[in-house]
Amino acid sequence: MKKLIIAIPLFIIAAGTLVTGCKKSDFEENYLKPDASVTATIPSLYSALFFNEWVLPRYRLLFTFQIPAMGLYSQTAGYSQGEKVYAQATNYTKDRWDYFYNNTMARYREIEKYYNKLSTDGEKTGYQLFLETSRIFVYDQAAQMVDLWGDIPFSTAGQLNTTGNIILPSYDKAADVYTFILTDLKRISDYLASTKFADFYLNQLGTYDYVNKGSVTQWRKYCNSLILRLAMRISYKDETTAKALVQTILNNPTQYPLIDAASESIKIQPKDKTSALTAVNDMREGFKVIPYAPGKMVEEIMAPAVDPRLPIYFNANKNNEYHGVLNTWNASRVSDSISKNYYASWDSTTFTENNLFPGIVFTAAEVSFLKAEAYERWSGGNAKAAYEAGVKQSIQFYIGINNNSDYGGTKETMPTDAAINAYLLKPQVAYGTNNLEKIATQKWIDFGVILANQAWAEYRRTKLPQMTFPDDASAPSSIKPPTRLTYPTSEVNLNAKNYEAVKAGDNASTKIFWDVK
Repeated sequence: MKKLIIAIPLFIIAAGTLVTGCKKSDFEENYLKPDASVTATIPSLYSALFFNEWVLPRYRLLFTFQIPAMGLYSQTAGYSQGEKVYAQATNYTKDRWDYFYNNTMARYREIEKYYNKLSTDGEKTGYQLFLETSRIFVYDQAAQMVDLWGDIPFSTAGQLNTTGNIILPSYDKAADVYTFILTDLKRISDYLASTKFADFYLNQLGTYDYVNKGSVTQWRKYCNSLILRLAMRISYKDETTAKALVQTILNNPTQYPLIDAASESIKIQPKDKTSALTAVNDMREGFKVIPYAPGKMVEEIMAPAVDPRLPIYFNANKNNEYHGVLNTWNASRVSDSISKNYYASWDSTTFTENNLFPGIVFTAAEVSFLKAEAYERWSGGNAKAAYEAGVKQSIQFYIGINNNSDYGGTKETMPTDAAINAYLLKPQVAYGTNNLEKIATQKWIDFGVILANQAWAEYRRTKLPQMTFPDDASAPSSIKPPTRLTYPTSEVNLNAKNYEAVKAGDNASTKIFWDVK
């Protein structure tokens, strides 16, 4: 793999400017310019960790990976049959791999290094808050890497930043990475719940933390919600472990609070168009690769049930109707329908012209759907209430994003309770039959194309909602979608000795350890 060199100077700008909104030109003037850098500190490195271009809605992420690959494999983006439609674009999946190691992991190791250099116990006690909360974010990203590839370098990754020596990292078993992350997240959650933090460090956290704005409570909710997600993800592989951990979280809401309101959803929100977090027109350019609505999601579920999110997610066609691209149609038929303005397209106010679209980390709706699944499978709570709360939170969340647009297009208003309740009574939606499929389906709609990697992981885990993927005869090695991504060629070549341990399983049909249904 590539040498893990920190991809920033020793961070450049005090994160307070990121929170309050410095000029983008000011940010770029210093970013990646070592000569213009200030001396690194743990808080400034902490802010750098969260400037993650695979969480923020950047053009390259959307255009090359999230929409055409993850969106296709999860059917959260519209696509038609064509040559090699399921084949992996390895030059682009490589970017996702490289970013985790050369940026996320490297920056985290730099925080560790500076923390270990602190000279007093008082400083170590104070800055532990930064170290532990940074781990939550890194573990989230690492689990996503496992969900995409399976076994990954993890425990020994990033040693160049830690030691100054080039140490090619060995691969950790995917299940071992999950076990470590779940165990350590539980430890971090207990630490955050039991520790009284000095005002000095809380004030610094408030200045440099642009994920949760210095709220320890929000970090606790993020941590516990991540435990819930990952425990449910392994629940068909190791139900005993998953159930015990999930019930510990759900049965102790004071000790283990969760994200439980749409307004608490974890996201990285640009303040305005001049913010360093903003990428003007990246949403517009990123969605050009597949601008049309997904077929199954719209044709079979959202439109027949008159889903209140339809006008929030999509622009209607010329007849004020919502239609998506069916993956059973060939490219010629799809092209003809496009020319006749048959398809709905992604909404401009919410998505394509929204320069204030946030980097979405974790939604309250996902938490509610995870709770609903747990209650449905293991009892202990009201599954129907959790499910319906998730639907409402999803609508509230995307209405909030729609209203954040600076585009000037038509902004939607929050549907009335009567409209939402009517939707919840539709046969495709109403709780009472096929409950696990309905939970999975509503979670899938909430993820949409922006969180299509999570949608793909959940589909592989549950095989819900039921989807059809027509065979692609043009690509004998990619007749169906993959069950994992294959390792980048650069990794195969540069980390060859360690790669030998995973080589036998490096194919598109090897399943991630939790994929057992």
